[in-house]
Amino acid sequence: MNPLDLVAAAPWTKVVFTTYALSLSFFEAVLLDRLVRGGGRDVSILADPEGVRAALSEHGARRAGREYDVEPVSCTSGMFHPKLSVFLAADDAHLLVGSGNLTFGGWGGNLEFVEHLHPSFAPDVFDDAADFFELMTIADNVVGEVGAQCTMLAEFLHARAGTANRHGDIRLLHSLNVPILSAVREYADDLGGATRLTAISPFFDLNGSGMARMARDLGCDDVRVHTHPTGAVRGNGSFPWPFGASIRLEPVSLEQIGADKRPLHAKAFEVLCRKGRLLLSGSANATGAGLLGRNVEASILRVQRGTLLGWTSTPGLIPAREITDADDEQEDDEPRAAVLRAVLNGEIISGRIFGAKLTGEVQAVVKTARAEIELGSCEIDPDGRFIVASHELDAGVWALGRLTLRLSRADVAAEGFVSIAFASELIRRSGPIANRIFAILAGTETPEDVAAIMAWMRDNPDRLAKASIQSGGGGGDEIDQQPSFVPLTALQPGQWAKGIGNHDPANPDRAWRHAMQMLRGAFARPRGPWRSGTDNDDDDDDDLPAREKRAREEERFNAAALRHFDDLLEAMLHPAHNGKNADMALSIAHFLADRIRPAPSKVRLWLSHILGQFASFEGFDPPSPVCAVLIYFATDGSDDAAIHARRFLLQRQCDLATVVFAEVDFSAFVEILGDGLDLADFLEHVRHVQTPGEQVRAFLATADGDAHQSSFPTLEKSPHWLRLAKALSDKDKRQRLVVYERMPTACPKCHMRFPLAVLEDLRRQSVASCCGRFLLNTEL
Repeated sequence: MNPLDLVAAAPWTKVVFTTYALSLSFFEAVLLDRLVRGGGRDVSILADPEGVRAALSEHGARRAGREYDVEPVSCTSGMFHPKLSVFLAADDAHLLVGSGNLTFGGWGGNLEFVEHLHPSFAPDVFDDAADFFELMTIADNVVGEVGAQCTMLAEFLHARAGTANRHGDIRLLHSLNVPILSAVREYADDLGGATRLTAISPFFDLNGSGMARMARDLGCDDVRVHTHPTGAVRGNGSFPWPFGASIRLEPVSLEQIGADKRPLHAKAFEVLCRKGRLLLSGSANATGAGLLGRNVEASILRVQRGTLLGWTSTPGLIPAREITDADDEQEDDEPRAAVLRAVLNGEIISGRIFGAKLTGEVQAVVKTARAEIELGSCEIDPDGRFIVASHELDAGVWALGRLTLRLSRADVAAEGFVSIAFASELIRRSGPIANRIFAILAGTETPEDVAAIMAWMRDNPDRLAKASIQSGGGGGDEIDQQPSFVPLTALQPGQWAKGIGNHDPANPDRAWRHAMQMLRGAFARPRGPWRSGTDNDDDDDDDLPAREKRAREEERFNAAALRHFDDLLEAMLHPAHNGKNADMALSIAHFLADRIRPAPSKVRLWLSHILGQFASFEGFDPPSPVCAVLIYFATDGSDDAAIHARRFLLQRQCDLATVVFAEVDFSAFVEILGDGLDLADFLEHVRHVQTPGEQVRAFLATADGDAHQSSFPTLEKSPHWLRLAKALSDKDKRQRLVVYERMPTACPKCHMRFPLAVLEDLRRQSVASCCGRFLLNTEL
C-alpha cells in the first residue's frame, strides 16, 4: 500500500508523526487534507526543534495549532531523529517506520525506505513501539511536553499488539534503551557472526567513525557502501562519503535501487551472517550519532534466518568531495531564536521553551497573518515554563488565523506555534463534524455545514452536557444531570479565567466548554442570508443551470437544518433542564433566522418557546436576551405591547435602567418580524409604562395619601373602574378592597374557585370582583 493511501484509508481517531525536518506546507497540502477526507482527527506532529524552527518561516501553512498540533521534542545529546507514523482507530492500528521526514522530499521527492507494519504479522514491533513512547516520557535525554500523549500511545499500541504469536523476526530498534548498533551486534552474534556489511546512507561522519565502529563491533572486514548514481540529499554538516575513514570501504552500486534517479535519503544496512542475514532500515544514518545513541533514532530490523544471499552490486564510484563540505565542518555562530511550545486555553497562554537558557522577565508578542499583538510581559521560570494572559485574543481567536508566540529580551528570543486547546478537544470529541464547526467559527460555512451541525447537535446532546455552566438563566438551584448547553453569562470576559493562578492547561473539559463558547459566539454574529442562485451569488458565472442547482441544494439543506433544529429545541427546552439551555437556543435560533430567513410565524414560535425558559435576566450583558424580548413584544401587534414586555422583564429581575444593546443584536429577528422597528423608542416606552400590578400599587398609595397619581391606564379599562375609583376618596369603599401579592385562585369570602373569566381579569388588568368585593393583584 502506498503510504499516502494509508493516510486516507480509515477514520483514524489518533494520528501521530515524528520527524526531524518539517514542512508544514507539505503536511497541510498533502497529508492533512487526506486525513480529513478519510475522517481522521486528533493529529499531532512531534518534531525536533530544528524542524519546528524551519516550519515557523512557512507562511503558507495556516492550520498549525488549530487543526493539528506541533510539539517540539528536544534531544539533549543530539537530534530527535525518528520517522514514525502512527495511525490508530477504535479497533485497528498501523505503523510506518522509515527514513523520510515530514517534507515534500521525505514523502516522494527523495529516494526513501519505509516499512508498513500491522499487528497481524508484526506484533513485536507494536510492543517495541509502545516501549519507545513509554521511554519518551522518562528518558533523561528527551525534553518535551508530550508525556500524556506518549503514555496514551503506548497503552493503545500494547493493546493492539494483542496475543498474536511473537516470532521475533521483525523488531523496532530504537536508541532510548540501547544504541542501535549494540542491538544489531547481538542479533548478528545469534546468527553466527557477520561476514559482510553493506550500508546505504546519505550521510557519514567525515572520518568514517560510525562505519569503522560498526565494522569493528560486528567483526567484519568486508564493508561496502552504496554510492548513488544521482547523488544523495545534502545536509548541513554532513558528508556523502566517509572521506577520512580509517578502514577500507568498497564503493558499490546496488542493483536493487541503482535505477532510481531521485536523490538518496534512504538509510539501510544489510548484515550477512553465517546463519542468515539482517536488514535494518529506518532513520539511523551511518554515523556515530545515528548508530551509537547520541540521537533518538528508530529503525526496523528484519531477521532472516537461513538466508545467505544478499544484495547484488556492481562497482561504484566514490563521490567527489566538494569544497562546501569543508565549510560545513564549521559551526554556525549566528544566534538563532529558541523554539517554544504554547497552548491557548481560554484567556491564558502557557508553555515551555526548548534549546535556550531564557529566564526571567520577557516581552510576549503574538504574531498573526495580519498583525502583531503585544501581550505585555511575563516571567519564564528556571525550567523554561511560562504563563501569560491573552485577553486580547480570546474573543476573535479563530478569525486571526495561525498564531505564533515570540518571547524576547534584548537579543535573546524564543518562538513557536500556539496550539488552540479548544480546537484540539473539539476535533477529538466531535470527529468529522469538527471541520464544519471550524467553518462556522471562520464564517465560511455553507448550508450543508449548518444542516450537518444541527443534526449532530440533535443526535449528540450528551456530548454537550459537560459544556453546561450554572447561570442566572436557569430556573432552579438543583444541578441538572441531563445534557445542557452553554449559557451566556458564562461567556463574558473575566468569567472564563479568573486568574493565572488557577490555570489548568491540561483540563480537557475546560477546553471543551471553551469550544462550545466559541461556537455560541459564532452563532451570535450576524452574517446575512445565503446568496446562492441570486444576483449576489458569490460564484460569479453565467451558468444559470448551475446557479439554479445551487439554489435548490441550499433550499434542501435549509429545510433539513430547520427540521433538525425543531427537534433539537424540544430537547434543549425540556423541563428537566430548568431553562439552562435557553440562551444557547436563542443564539442558534437567531443564527438560523439570519442565514435561512424562515417564515415570521416560525420565528415567533421559536421565541415564545425560548424566552419563557429564562428565569432571570440579572447580570446579562449584550448581546442580551432582553433585546429579543423587546423584539418579540414590540412586534406582537398588541396595544399593550410595552406593558406586556415590562411585566415579562421585571418578573425576571431585569433592571430596565441599565439595559443597553447594539444595533446588530438579533438584527435578523427585527428584519423578519418588524423591519424598521425602533427598539430604542420601544425601550423608552417600556421604561415609562406601568404594569397592571404597578398601577395597583400606585392606586393604593394614592388612596392612602402616600403618593399622587392621576392616571391608571390599565385599571381604567376594567369594567370595575367606575366603582373602584371611588375608593380613592371614600374610606368605606376602601374597606371593600382585597389585595393579593400573588395571583389568587379562590374567593376569600365564599371560598369558591374563581371562574376563568375572573382569573383572566386578574392576570390582564390586576382587578376583578367577587361577592361584592374588589380583588386587586399587586403581582407584576
